Amino acid sequence: MSLLNDVPTLDDQLDRTWLVREVSDAVATCDPPQVFGIHGDWGLGKTSFLHQLQRDLTGECPALGVEQPDDAGQDDAGRHGDHVRAVWFEAWRYQHESAPVVALLQEIRAQLDWQTKLRGSAAKLLEVSIRGSLMALEDITKKIGIQASKLQQAGEQWERDHLATALPSHTIRGFLAEAIDKLLPEPAEGQPKPRLVVLIDDLDRCEGEAAFRLLEGLKIYLTLRNCVFVLGMNQQVIEDAIGQSVPQPADGASRTRRATAYLEKLCQNVWHLPMVAAPDRLLLGWLRDDEPAERGLRQALDRVLTGASWQCLPPNPRRLKGLANLLRRMAPVFAHRCDYLASLTDGELVDADASDEATRLLIVAYIYQFHSELYRRWEASPDLFLRLRDWVSRSSSLDEPAPLFADLDLPRRVTIDESTPTPRHSFQNAFPDPAEGGTFWIQPLLIELDASVGPEDFLPYLRAGSAGHRGAR
Repeated sequence: MSLLNDVPTLDDQLDRTWLVREVSDAVATCDPPQVFGIHGDWGLGKTSFLHQLQRDLTGECPALGVEQPDDAGQDDAGRHGDHVRAVWFEAWRYQHESAPVVALLQEIRAQLDWQTKLRGSAAKLLEVSIRGSLMALEDITKKIGIQASKLQQAGEQWERDHLATALPSHTIRGFLAEAIDKLLPEPAEGQPKPRLVVLIDDLDRCEGEAAFRLLEGLKIYLTLRNCVFVLGMNQQVIEDAIGQSVPQPADGASRTRRATAYLEKLCQNVWHLPMVAAPDRLLLGWLRDDEPAERGLRQALDRVLTGASWQCLPPNPRRLKGLANLLRRMAPVFAHRCDYLASLTDGELVDADASDEATRLLIVAYIYQFHSELYRRWEASPDLFLRLRDWVSRSSSLDEPAPLFADLDLPRRVTIDESTPTPRHSFQNAFPDPAEGGTFWIQPLLIELDASVGPEDFLPYLRAGSAGHRGAR
């Protein structure tokens, strides 16, 4: 069985190439210094987006093994020519440094060193002024508070000659800008001025104080005439981090408001990654056609999800990929169950029966993957299904909702009109927050189950994890 991994990819499976190009054009043609933001909730594909942005800007993506432009099938890679150099920085790896900006400077030096060698200009790196500019950190760290690594002999000599006294921050900025200029290509006629693009990923994975220190370092030292920064972040998480670190405003304003203003001042242009427009299509695309069990499940789920009256899956790629892996693992149970049902009807299994089986499997898999406490209780007490169905369809009439439902939010509000002989249900969108893990997206499928479906119909899938195929009958 081949399961999906969660590594970043240059393959745009989320239809965002248009947005990559839009951001790429802004980065390559803006007037530095600039700080741009790419906002996305966790699992929405920020890292892949930033890698795709780097590939579009430069034709290269060393972190994913693409070190030079590829002419085969990537005609638009590196659309902005040689006036852009890009550096990748994973902020969370350096969050325990007392001054993460120093780690960033070291990454800039190391990656520009590599890129310059790649382009046959290694001689530049021997210039003492360049090494002094990027590596003479002993004096810089008098301002930013850590002990830097030993300088090479040339850099040490250059520092003794030029950094005998502490430097103010504006002098350090000019000092760094000049060094970066020397590592960037010569300006070309008719082209935007050369710039270093620093892609900072996983800023929102840092502890709050570490994220704030890095942002302060960018603001103080790296607002340079030749630098553009792109921050991959969950904007709300970063604002919360800033809010914990900034002093309490003297005017009585909230820290939250001050944090928002801080981020706006630093980063005025933020693109929001769009949610997945068709989560059902993305999920089905991760089930394989070359595996008979998965193919049968995919065909049945296609009918179920096409006929569903409302979205019943989370619009988050990472969560959908995890669900797809679970469905792959459980596909043999589905196939065995279908074979068993077919044996009861002279070898025939109609589409409706397969769809019913797929619906029950999807409900169980969804709860298994995203609501483990509820799943454990359901597995131990199959009759909990009756309570669950009552909750999703008559939540407003429950006198004492079970505590295990307390942290779950239903995406549809259900109202019941009991004035007629047969009570009528009506449904209204509750506008759930797609980023909230407690949204019970599968509610619509549970509501649409036939009234004859009972706890016993779920047993083959509830016990699939421990009993394997033996639980299919």
